[in-house]
Amino acid sequence: MTFTQAALNNFVGMDATQVSAAAEVKLEEVPVAIRRVIDTAMRGGIPYSLRRLPAEAVDPQTIAAACGTEPSALLRAIVFRGKTTKKPMLVLASATTNVGERALAQIVGEVLERVDAATTERITGFPPECLPPFLLTQRLPIIMDETLVNLGRVWCMAGSPDLIMSVPTKILTRVITARVARIDSSR
Repeated sequence: MTFTQAALNNFVGMDATQVSAAAEVKLEEVPVAIRRVIDTAMRGGIPYSLRRLPAEAVDPQTIAAACGTEPSALLRAIVFRGKTTKKPMLVLASATTNVGERALAQIVGEVLERVDAATTERITGFPPECLPPFLLTQRLPIIMDETLVNLGRVWCMAGSPDLIMSVPTKILTRVITARVARIDSSR
């Protein structure tokens, strides 16, 4: 039994036979636009593992199962903007984190609002469902939930809805100069 199969078998609430493992992907197999994401990771010194998600991996539970991890290790990248200043900001949180807008407002000193999909794509160059934590079309302030930093690695989207990459959180935090803060509203 491989590590991935064992991880899938140990994933609570999932039948491992229902979710295929994410397949390893070679750089030459991905479109040029996605290669830019990978090139940025390599230039930043971010070690990564790139995987192609199976078609049935559509929610945090099945994506995590396909990657052999827990949903808490899946990184969500969400664009917010100041209600008054309209300045955009990228928030990185776990798939299981309830992002607290009050906590964010205390951190940045302004009430924030989540932007819609079209605005996210205009600001970052990527649709929300495949937004990586770097290589955005404009430099944004980044806030990363402290729970992610405590994990050794996280899985984040790689610019395409079917590609996901595993990266070490401490290196990612340093390279993207993220401000680490507590943003979970449920704690």
